[in-house]
Amino acid sequence: MTTFEDLRTNAGLTITQLSKEADISRATIEKIEKGKPVRAALAARACIALSKHLDRSVTFQELGIQTVR
Repeated sequence: MTTFEDLRTNAGLTITQLSKEADISRATIEKIEKGKPVRAALAARACIALSKHLDRSVTFQELGIQTVR
C-alpha cells in the first residue's frame, strides 16, 4: 500500500470520491496507488483534494508519487 493510498483510506475516501473532488479520472488515482507515473499536475490536484480531508497539507513530492512531464 502506498502512502497516498493509506492517507486516502484513513481520510475515509473512496477512489471515486477522491477522483470527483480532484476532477481527475479514477484510473489516475489507481495509477498513483500502484506507484505508476502520472502527470505532475494531476498528482498535485489529487494531493490538494486529499489535503482537504486531512489535518495537514500533502504534496506529491512529499508522498513520493512518480510523475512524468
